Amino acid sequence: MASGGAYHASKYAVEAISDALRFEVQGFDVKVVIIQPGLIRTDFSSTAAAAIGAGDGPYAAFNAGVAQSTKEVYEKGPLAHFGGDPDDVAKAIQKAITARRPKIRMRVTHSAHMLIAQRRMMTDRMWDRFLKTQFTPPTLDARAVR
Repeated sequence: MASGGAYHASKYAVEAISDALRFEVQGFDVKVVIIQPGLIRTDFSSTAAAAIGAGDGPYAAFNAGVAQSTKEVYEKGPLAHFGGDPDDVAKAIQKAITARRPKIRMRVTHSAHMLIAQRRMMTDRMWDRFLKTQFTPPTLDARAVR
């Protein structure tokens, strides 16, 4: 998967594993908490953009667009104002550890609250259309097919 698809899929996998684990260990008084940080101000955007790379073929333009959008969102986009610092995540983890009855899902930043709410309000097709406004999906370049 190009442009971070596997990275984002792994987030879903961790969430699903956490939900299953929470059920399986509840009889031992073990709490499983999912920390949902949202956008955190770190060097992630530069690292992610470099890892995506431009490449060639049908994903070249898509990869370049994802890399550029990632940098813009994290560094100067509207969501950057609703992001947080690594310390905010550390505080959420500390709260999860010390709370007698922690929330199952702890959203750390305003961006986490906003993005999760936005996704829940949309159907799958609406979400796909929204993503198309943010990124140009990869297509087969007719010139490359002979």
